[in-house]
Amino acid sequence: MTDAVINAKGSQESWAQLFGGAQSTGHVDVHQFDVRAAESLAFGLNPIVSAAGELLYTGLQLRNAKEACDLALLQQLLIAKVGEFEEAMRIRGVRHEHVIGARYVMCTFLDEIVASSSWGGSWSATSLLVHFHKETWGGEKFFQLLERLKESANESRDLLELMYVCMSYGFAGRYLVLDGGMQQHEVIRKNLGELLRTLRPSANAEMASQWQGVSKQSKRSMVVVPIWVAAALLSLAALLLYLFLSLRLNQFSDPVFGSIQSLRVKSSGDAIPAKEARFSRFLEREVREGLVSVADYEDRSVVTILGDSSFSSGSADVLPIVLPVLHRIGLELKKYPGAVVINGHTDNQPISNLRFPSNWQLSKARAESVATVLVSDIGKGRIEVKGSADSESVADNSTAIGRAKNRRVEITVFITNK
Repeated sequence: MTDAVINAKGSQESWAQLFGGAQSTGHVDVHQFDVRAAESLAFGLNPIVSAAGELLYTGLQLRNAKEACDLALLQQLLIAKVGEFEEAMRIRGVRHEHVIGARYVMCTFLDEIVASSSWGGSWSATSLLVHFHKETWGGEKFFQLLERLKESANESRDLLELMYVCMSYGFAGRYLVLDGGMQQHEVIRKNLGELLRTLRPSANAEMASQWQGVSKQSKRSMVVVPIWVAAALLSLAALLLYLFLSLRLNQFSDPVFGSIQSLRVKSSGDAIPAKEARFSRFLEREVREGLVSVADYEDRSVVTILGDSSFSSGSADVLPIVLPVLHRIGLELKKYPGAVVINGHTDNQPISNLRFPSNWQLSKARAESVATVLVSDIGKGRIEVKGSADSESVADNSTAIGRAKNRRVEITVFITNK
C-alpha cells in the first residue's frame, strides 16, 4: 500500500477500490465522499466538531455499507483520516488533552460502526482504538469520560458537543448490550443535549463585552492631527453614515416587502393529508423531543425545524446539537426525488445590526445554513432557499409562545409520481 493510497487527496480512489466502485444502494457513495461534506459540517461549529466533519461523514457512509470490504485497506484509510483530524484540531488551537480525548471518542465511534456491521469480522482485534490507544473496547470508557468532562462542562463544551453528535449518530457503547440499555442511552443523550443548550453563550452578550468606554481627555491638551488621520476619520464617518442609512432603509422597506409577500395566489382547497406517514414516522423521536414538527400531505411533506432549538438568538449559525437531526432528514430526502424548498421564518420583533439589517436577511440566512448542511446529503441541484421574515406567521406574535412557534425553518419536499 503506497502513501498515495492513504493520503486524503486520493481518498476517493481508495474508497472506490475498497467497495469495488459500486454506487448502488448499500454501498459507500465515493462521489459524495469529499471535502464538501466536511465543509457542510464545519458551518458555524466549534473547532473540534468542525475538524471532525469528514470523519463523522465517513462513519455515516460506513453505517450504510452492506457488502464486505477489505478491512486492512479500511484500517489504513481510517488511520490516515484520524491523523488528519488530529492535525486539524491543532491548527484550530484545540488544547492537547482535548485533542487526545476527541481522538479517543472518534476511534470508539468508528470502531463500533465497523465492528457491529455484517462485514466487520475481526475488526476489534486491529481496531483504531488498539492502534492509537492500545485498548480493545471503549464502550465503557466513553461514558466514564463523559461524566468526568461534565464536571468541567464550560471548559469541555466543545468535546462534549462532539460526544453528543456521536451519540446522536447512533453510538451506544456499553448500552448496546445491556437490557434496557438503549432507553438508558437515550436519557443520557437527552440530558447531555439539555446541558449543552445552557452552555452555548449568547453572541450578543459576547459582543457587548468587547466594548470599552473611552476615557475623558483633558480639555487643555491640544493634539495636532496629521492629514492622513483626518482623512481616515472622514472615511470612517462616511462608512458609519452609509451603515446608518442602510439600516434605516431596511426598516422602511420591511413593511413594503411584507405587503408584497402577503399577496398570495388563492389556494384551490385544503391540502390533502398523505395516505401513509412519511417523515412523521421517520422523525417520531425528534417530534417527541420538540426539535421538529412534521406534516405529510399527498403532494408534499413539510418538516419544520424549530428556531429556538436550532439557533442562538439573533444568529444564523446552526447549533451543533441539531446536526444529527438535519442529516437524518437529508438521508430520508434521498428517497424522494422532488424539489426541496427551504424557507426561513422569524417573529415580528425587529432586528437591526450590521450582519442582519432586518428579519428578511436573518430568515434567509438561517435557511441557507440549513441548506448548507443538507447539500452533503442531496446535492445543490434540488434545493431552493427562501426567507419570509414574519410574513407567514403560524401563531400569535403578541405572545412569547406564539413568537417562538413563528421562529422556524421549513423544509418542504414535493412528492413526484413515479
